[in-house]
Amino acid sequence: MKRVLFLVIVLILITTIMAYAENEIIKYDYETVIETALSNSVQPELDDYHISALESALEDARLEAKKGFIGGTPQEVVERTIIKQVVPIEAEVNLEIAKRKKLDNEKKLKHDVFNRLMQVVLSEEKIALKKKRIELLEEKYDIDMAQFREGMISEADIADEELALSVEKLELAKMETALKEDILEIKQKMHIDLSDQNKVGFEYQLGEIGSPYLVHTFDIDNAVEKALEQDTEVYRAEKALEAAEMKFEITKERLKPGNDYYDYKEYEMELARKNLYDTKTNLEVSIRNAYNNLLTASDALELEKKKLELEESRLSTLLTKYNAGMISRREIIESEVKVLAQRQAFLDAILDFNLKNEALRYLIER
Repeated sequence: MKRVLFLVIVLILITTIMAYAENEIIKYDYETVIETALSNSVQPELDDYHISALESALEDARLEAKKGFIGGTPQEVVERTIIKQVVPIEAEVNLEIAKRKKLDNEKKLKHDVFNRLMQVVLSEEKIALKKKRIELLEEKYDIDMAQFREGMISEADIADEELALSVEKLELAKMETALKEDILEIKQKMHIDLSDQNKVGFEYQLGEIGSPYLVHTFDIDNAVEKALEQDTEVYRAEKALEAAEMKFEITKERLKPGNDYYDYKEYEMELARKNLYDTKTNLEVSIRNAYNNLLTASDALELEKKKLELEESRLSTLLTKYNAGMISRREIIESEVKVLAQRQAFLDAILDFNLKNEALRYLIER
Protein backbone atom coordinates (compact mmCIF):
# COMPACT_ATOMS: atom_id res chain seq x y z
CA MET A 1 0.00 0.00 0.00
CA LYS A 2 2.83 2.38 0.90
CA ARG A 3 4.54 1.55 -2.41
CA VAL A 4 1.37 2.38 -4.35
CA LEU A 5 0.97 5.66 -2.43
CA PHE A 6 4.60 6.54 -3.14
CA LEU A 7 4.17 5.90 -6.86
CA VAL A 8 1.04 8.03 -6.93
CA ILE A 9 2.86 10.92 -5.24
CA VAL A 10 5.80 10.61 -7.66
CA LEU A 11 3.40 10.58 -10.62
CA ILE A 12 1.66 13.72 -9.33
CA LEU A 13 4.99 15.49 -8.86
CA ILE A 14 6.19 14.53 -12.34
CA THR A 15 2.91 15.69 -13.87
CA THR A 16 3.09 18.98 -11.96
CA ILE A 17 6.68 19.59 -13.02
CA MET A 18 5.89 18.80 -16.67
CA ALA A 19 2.86 21.08 -16.61
CA TYR A 20 4.94 23.87 -15.08
CA ALA A 21 7.71 23.39 -17.66
CA GLU A 22 5.16 23.40 -20.46
CA ASN A 23 3.64 26.69 -19.28
CA GLU A 24 6.88 28.33 -18.18
CA ILE A 25 7.46 31.67 -19.86
CA ILE A 26 11.02 32.84 -20.43
CA LYS A 27 11.17 36.54 -19.68
CA TYR A 28 13.40 38.92 -21.61
CA ASP A 29 14.18 42.57 -21.11
CA TYR A 30 15.73 44.79 -23.78
CA GLU A 31 19.31 43.94 -22.81
CA THR A 32 18.76 40.18 -22.77
CA VAL A 33 16.89 40.30 -26.08
CA ILE A 34 19.90 42.00 -27.68
CA GLU A 35 22.40 39.70 -25.96
CA THR A 36 20.49 36.61 -27.11
CA ALA A 37 20.20 37.88 -30.68
CA LEU A 38 23.91 38.68 -30.87
CA SER A 39 25.11 35.47 -29.23
CA ASN A 40 22.92 33.25 -31.42
CA SER A 41 23.53 35.05 -34.70
CA VAL A 42 25.70 33.31 -37.28
CA GLN A 43 26.47 36.60 -39.04
CA PRO A 44 29.63 37.41 -37.01
CA GLU A 45 31.07 34.02 -37.93
CA LEU A 46 30.24 34.60 -41.59
CA ASP A 47 31.83 38.03 -41.36
CA ASP A 48 34.99 36.50 -39.88
CA TYR A 49 35.17 34.01 -42.76
CA HIS A 50 34.84 36.88 -45.22
CA ILE A 51 37.54 38.89 -43.43
CA SER A 52 39.85 35.86 -43.45
CA ALA A 53 39.29 35.40 -47.19
CA LEU A 54 40.11 39.04 -47.85
CA GLU A 55 43.24 38.81 -45.73
CA SER A 56 44.36 35.98 -48.01
CA ALA A 57 43.39 38.04 -51.06
CA LEU A 58 45.53 40.92 -49.76
CA GLU A 59 48.54 38.64 -49.41
CA ASP A 60 47.96 37.32 -52.92
CA ALA A 61 47.74 40.86 -54.28
CA ARG A 62 51.00 41.82 -52.58
CA LEU A 63 52.76 38.74 -53.92
CA GLU A 64 51.42 39.37 -57.43
CA ALA A 65 52.63 42.97 -57.25
CA LYS A 66 56.18 41.81 -56.57
CA LYS A 67 56.37 39.72 -59.74
CA GLY A 68 58.59 41.10 -62.46
CA PHE A 69 57.41 42.21 -65.92
CA ILE A 70 59.45 42.75 -69.04
CA GLY A 71 58.22 44.64 -72.11
CA GLY A 72 54.78 44.50 -73.63
CA THR A 73 52.36 46.88 -75.36
CA PRO A 74 51.60 50.24 -73.75
CA GLN A 75 48.26 48.88 -72.52
CA GLU A 76 49.94 45.77 -71.07
CA VAL A 77 52.42 48.01 -69.24
CA VAL A 78 49.53 50.06 -67.85
CA GLU A 79 47.68 46.96 -66.72
CA ARG A 80 50.80 45.56 -65.04
CA THR A 81 51.53 48.89 -63.33
CA ILE A 82 47.99 48.98 -61.97
CA ILE A 83 48.46 45.45 -60.59
CA LYS A 84 51.67 46.55 -58.86
CA GLN A 85 50.54 49.93 -57.53
CA VAL A 86 46.76 49.95 -57.18
CA VAL A 87 45.44 46.42 -56.72
CA PRO A 88 47.19 45.90 -53.33
CA ILE A 89 45.66 49.16 -52.12
CA GLU A 90 42.23 48.01 -53.30
CA ALA A 91 42.74 44.73 -51.45
CA GLU A 92 43.57 46.66 -48.25
CA VAL A 93 40.44 48.77 -48.69
CA ASN A 94 38.28 45.68 -49.25
CA LEU A 95 39.62 44.20 -46.00
CA GLU A 96 38.89 47.40 -44.10
CA ILE A 97 35.38 47.52 -45.56
CA ALA A 98 34.76 43.93 -44.42
CA LYS A 99 35.84 44.81 -40.88
CA ARG A 100 33.54 47.83 -40.89
CA LYS A 101 30.67 45.76 -42.28
CA LYS A 102 31.00 43.34 -39.39
CA LEU A 103 30.33 46.21 -36.99
CA ASP A 104 27.57 47.50 -39.27
CA ASN A 105 25.87 44.10 -39.26
CA GLU A 106 25.89 44.05 -35.48
CA LYS A 107 24.44 47.55 -35.39
CA LYS A 108 21.73 46.58 -37.87
CA LEU A 109 20.77 43.53 -35.84
CA LYS A 110 20.36 45.67 -32.72
CA HIS A 111 18.33 48.15 -34.77
CA ASP A 112 16.03 45.45 -36.18
CA VAL A 113 15.53 43.78 -32.79
CA PHE A 114 14.71 47.11 -31.13
CA ASN A 115 12.09 47.94 -33.77
CA ARG A 116 10.53 44.50 -33.48
CA LEU A 117 10.51 44.63 -29.67
CA MET A 118 8.75 48.00 -29.77
CA GLN A 119 6.07 46.53 -32.02
CA VAL A 120 5.55 43.50 -29.76
CA VAL A 121 5.23 45.64 -26.65
CA LEU A 122 2.79 48.00 -28.37
CA SER A 123 0.69 45.05 -29.53
CA GLU A 124 0.53 43.71 -25.97
CA GLU A 125 -0.51 47.12 -24.66
CA LYS A 126 -3.19 47.53 -27.32
CA ILE A 127 -4.60 44.07 -26.64
CA ALA A 128 -4.89 44.93 -22.95
CA LEU A 129 -6.71 48.15 -23.86
CA LYS A 130 -9.00 46.29 -26.27
CA LYS A 131 -9.96 43.76 -23.57
CA LYS A 132 -10.75 46.60 -21.17
CA ARG A 133 -12.80 48.30 -23.88
CA ILE A 134 -14.79 45.11 -24.47
CA GLU A 135 -15.42 44.80 -20.72
CA LEU A 136 -16.80 48.34 -20.64
CA LEU A 137 -18.95 47.81 -23.72
CA GLU A 138 -20.33 44.59 -22.23
CA GLU A 139 -21.17 46.44 -19.04
CA LYS A 140 -22.88 49.15 -21.09
CA TYR A 141 -24.75 46.44 -23.02
CA ASP A 142 -26.02 44.91 -19.75
CA ILE A 143 -27.26 48.31 -18.63
CA ASP A 144 -29.00 48.89 -21.95
CA MET A 145 -30.53 45.40 -21.90
CA ALA A 146 -32.15 46.22 -18.60
CA GLN A 147 -33.56 49.39 -20.13
CA PHE A 148 -34.66 47.44 -23.22
CA ARG A 149 -36.68 45.08 -21.04
CA GLU A 150 -38.37 48.13 -19.56
CA GLY A 151 -39.14 49.43 -23.04
CA MET A 152 -36.80 52.41 -22.77
CA ILE A 153 -34.47 51.32 -25.63
CA SER A 154 -35.41 49.94 -29.02
CA GLU A 155 -34.54 46.47 -30.25
CA ALA A 156 -32.59 48.02 -33.13
CA ASP A 157 -30.30 49.82 -30.66
CA ILE A 158 -29.63 46.56 -28.82
CA ALA A 159 -28.93 44.78 -32.12
CA ASP A 160 -26.45 47.52 -33.03
CA GLU A 161 -24.64 47.07 -29.71
CA GLU A 162 -24.52 43.29 -30.16
CA LEU A 163 -23.05 43.74 -33.63
CA ALA A 164 -20.52 46.29 -32.33
CA LEU A 165 -19.45 43.88 -29.60
CA SER A 166 -19.00 41.10 -32.15
CA VAL A 167 -16.82 43.38 -34.25
CA GLU A 168 -14.75 44.35 -31.19
CA LYS A 169 -14.17 40.69 -30.31
CA LEU A 170 -13.22 39.88 -33.89
CA GLU A 171 -10.72 42.75 -33.84
CA LEU A 172 -9.31 41.40 -30.58
CA ALA A 173 -8.83 37.96 -32.15
CA LYS A 174 -7.03 39.56 -35.11
CA MET A 175 -4.81 41.57 -32.76
CA GLU A 176 -3.89 38.43 -30.82
CA THR A 177 -3.04 36.65 -34.06
CA ALA A 178 -0.91 39.62 -35.16
CA LEU A 179 0.88 39.55 -31.81
CA LYS A 180 1.75 35.89 -32.34
CA GLU A 181 3.23 36.83 -35.70
CA ASP A 182 5.22 39.66 -34.10
CA ILE A 183 6.57 37.29 -31.46
CA LEU A 184 7.54 34.79 -34.14
CA GLU A 185 9.47 37.53 -35.93
CA ILE A 186 11.35 38.60 -32.81
CA LYS A 187 12.09 34.94 -32.02
CA GLN A 188 13.53 34.67 -35.51
CA LYS A 189 15.68 37.74 -34.90
CA MET A 190 16.85 36.19 -31.62
CA HIS A 191 17.53 32.85 -33.37
CA ILE A 192 15.63 30.85 -30.76
CA ASP A 193 13.10 28.01 -30.98
CA LEU A 194 10.05 29.22 -32.93
CA SER A 195 7.62 26.59 -31.61
CA ASP A 196 4.64 27.47 -29.42
CA GLN A 197 6.18 25.38 -26.63
CA ASN A 198 8.92 27.99 -26.30
CA LYS A 199 6.86 30.65 -24.56
CA VAL A 200 8.50 34.04 -24.21
CA GLY A 201 7.51 37.29 -22.56
CA PHE A 202 9.03 40.75 -22.60
CA GLU A 203 9.57 42.88 -19.52
CA TYR A 204 9.57 46.24 -21.20
CA GLN A 205 7.39 49.22 -20.42
CA LEU A 206 6.49 51.18 -23.52
CA GLY A 207 7.34 54.79 -22.84
CA GLU A 208 8.83 57.83 -24.54
CA ILE A 209 12.58 57.50 -25.00
CA GLY A 210 14.65 60.39 -23.75
CA SER A 211 16.00 61.61 -27.08
CA PRO A 212 19.37 63.38 -27.22
CA TYR A 213 18.41 64.80 -30.61
CA LEU A 214 15.78 67.23 -29.37
CA VAL A 215 17.93 69.23 -26.97
CA HIS A 216 19.05 72.72 -27.97
CA THR A 217 22.71 71.63 -28.03
CA PHE A 218 22.14 69.06 -30.78
CA ASP A 219 23.71 70.21 -34.05
CA ILE A 220 22.25 68.43 -37.08
CA ASP A 221 24.92 69.81 -39.41
CA ASN A 222 27.69 68.44 -37.19
CA ALA A 223 25.84 65.11 -36.96
CA VAL A 224 25.69 64.90 -40.75
CA GLU A 225 29.40 65.67 -41.05
CA LYS A 226 30.37 62.96 -38.54
CA ALA A 227 28.05 60.42 -40.15
CA LEU A 228 29.65 61.05 -43.55
CA GLU A 229 33.07 60.47 -42.01
CA GLN A 230 32.03 57.20 -40.35
CA ASP A 231 29.74 55.62 -42.93
CA THR A 232 31.05 52.45 -44.55
CA GLU A 233 29.43 53.07 -47.93
CA VAL A 234 30.84 56.59 -48.10
CA TYR A 235 34.27 55.16 -47.23
CA ARG A 236 33.86 52.55 -49.96
CA ALA A 237 32.90 55.21 -52.52
CA GLU A 238 35.77 57.51 -51.50
CA LYS A 239 38.34 54.75 -51.83
CA ALA A 240 36.84 53.60 -55.13
CA LEU A 241 37.28 57.12 -56.50
CA GLU A 242 40.88 57.29 -55.24
CA ALA A 243 41.65 53.97 -56.94
CA ALA A 244 39.95 55.04 -60.17
CA GLU A 245 41.95 58.30 -60.18
CA MET A 246 45.19 56.40 -59.64
CA LYS A 247 44.37 54.01 -62.48
CA PHE A 248 43.54 56.89 -64.80
CA GLU A 249 46.77 58.73 -63.95
CA ILE A 250 48.76 55.58 -64.75
CA THR A 251 46.80 55.15 -67.97
CA LYS A 252 47.47 58.75 -69.08
CA GLU A 253 51.22 58.16 -68.89
CA ARG A 254 51.19 55.69 -71.83
CA LEU A 255 47.82 55.99 -73.62
CA LYS A 256 45.91 58.82 -75.28
CA PRO A 257 42.22 59.85 -75.53
CA GLY A 258 40.41 57.82 -78.17
CA ASN A 259 42.02 54.59 -77.04
CA ASP A 260 39.28 52.25 -75.76
CA TYR A 261 41.19 51.35 -72.60
CA TYR A 262 41.96 55.04 -71.89
CA ASP A 263 38.35 56.09 -72.45
CA TYR A 264 37.03 53.30 -70.23
CA LYS A 265 39.38 54.22 -67.36
CA GLU A 266 38.24 57.83 -67.64
CA TYR A 267 34.62 56.65 -67.60
CA GLU A 268 35.31 54.54 -64.49
CA MET A 269 36.77 57.57 -62.75
CA GLU A 270 33.81 59.82 -63.55
CA LEU A 271 31.38 57.07 -62.58
CA ALA A 272 33.18 56.67 -59.22
CA ARG A 273 33.02 60.44 -58.71
CA LYS A 274 29.26 60.43 -59.36
CA ASN A 275 28.77 57.44 -57.08
CA LEU A 276 30.59 59.20 -54.24
CA TYR A 277 28.42 62.29 -54.70
CA ASP A 278 25.24 60.21 -54.77
CA THR A 279 26.28 58.16 -51.73
CA LYS A 280 27.04 61.26 -49.68
CA THR A 281 23.96 63.19 -50.70
CA ASN A 282 21.65 60.20 -50.24
CA LEU A 283 22.97 59.70 -46.71
CA GLU A 284 22.65 63.39 -45.89
CA VAL A 285 19.08 63.51 -47.24
CA SER A 286 18.21 60.41 -45.20
CA ILE A 287 19.63 61.95 -42.02
CA ARG A 288 17.90 65.30 -42.48
CA ASN A 289 14.59 63.60 -43.32
CA ALA A 290 14.94 61.35 -40.28
CA TYR A 291 15.60 64.39 -38.10
CA ASN A 292 12.59 66.26 -39.47
CA ASN A 293 10.44 63.13 -39.01
CA LEU A 294 11.57 62.94 -35.40
CA LEU A 295 10.62 66.57 -34.79
CA THR A 296 7.19 65.93 -36.31
CA ALA A 297 6.75 62.77 -34.25
CA SER A 298 7.71 64.69 -31.11
CA ASP A 299 5.06 67.35 -31.81
CA ALA A 300 2.46 64.66 -32.53
CA LEU A 301 3.32 62.88 -29.29
CA GLU A 302 2.90 66.08 -27.28
CA LEU A 303 -0.48 66.66 -28.91
CA GLU A 304 -1.70 63.12 -28.15
CA LYS A 305 -0.45 63.47 -24.59
CA LYS A 306 -2.47 66.68 -24.12
CA LYS A 307 -5.55 65.02 -25.61
CA LEU A 308 -5.18 62.12 -23.18
CA GLU A 309 -4.80 64.48 -20.24
CA LEU A 310 -7.94 66.30 -21.38
CA GLU A 311 -9.98 63.07 -21.61
CA GLU A 312 -8.71 61.94 -18.21
CA SER A 313 -9.64 65.33 -16.75
CA ARG A 314 -13.14 65.02 -18.18
CA LEU A 315 -13.47 61.53 -16.72
CA SER A 316 -12.32 62.79 -13.33
CA THR A 317 -14.97 65.52 -13.41
CA LEU A 318 -17.66 63.02 -14.37
CA LEU A 319 -16.59 60.65 -11.60
CA THR A 320 -17.10 63.46 -9.09
CA LYS A 321 -20.62 63.96 -10.44
CA TYR A 322 -21.23 60.19 -10.47
CA ASN A 323 -20.17 59.84 -6.85
CA ALA A 324 -22.57 62.66 -6.03
CA GLY A 325 -25.37 60.77 -7.76
CA MET A 326 -25.75 63.38 -10.50
CA ILE A 327 -25.05 61.14 -13.52
CA SER A 328 -25.38 57.45 -14.40
CA ARG A 329 -22.78 54.71 -14.66
CA ARG A 330 -23.51 54.57 -18.39
CA GLU A 331 -22.15 58.08 -18.87
CA ILE A 332 -19.01 57.11 -16.95
CA ILE A 333 -18.57 54.10 -19.23
CA GLU A 334 -18.79 56.27 -22.33
CA SER A 335 -16.11 58.57 -20.93
CA GLU A 336 -13.90 55.62 -19.95
CA VAL A 337 -14.18 54.27 -23.50
CA LYS A 338 -13.01 57.63 -24.85
CA VAL A 339 -10.06 57.59 -22.46
CA LEU A 340 -9.09 54.13 -23.68
CA ALA A 341 -9.28 55.24 -27.31
CA GLN A 342 -7.09 58.24 -26.58
CA ARG A 343 -4.66 56.12 -24.59
CA GLN A 344 -4.28 53.88 -27.63
CA ALA A 345 -3.62 56.92 -29.83
CA PHE A 346 -1.05 58.07 -27.28
CA LEU A 347 0.69 54.66 -27.35
CA ASP A 348 0.74 54.76 -31.16
CA ALA A 349 2.39 58.17 -30.96
CA ILE A 350 4.96 56.88 -28.46
CA LEU A 351 5.84 53.99 -30.74
CA ASP A 352 6.15 56.28 -33.76
CA PHE A 353 8.39 58.67 -31.79
CA ASN A 354 10.60 55.84 -30.51
CA LEU A 355 11.00 54.35 -33.98
CA LYS A 356 11.78 57.75 -35.52
CA ASN A 357 14.34 58.37 -32.78
CA GLU A 358 15.92 54.98 -33.46
CA ALA A 359 15.94 55.63 -37.22
CA LEU A 360 17.98 58.80 -36.70
CA ARG A 361 20.28 57.13 -34.17
CA TYR A 362 20.95 54.31 -36.62
CA LEU A 363 22.02 56.77 -39.31
CA ILE A 364 24.30 59.03 -37.26
CA GLU A 365 25.88 56.79 -34.63
CA ARG A 366 28.43 54.00 -35.04
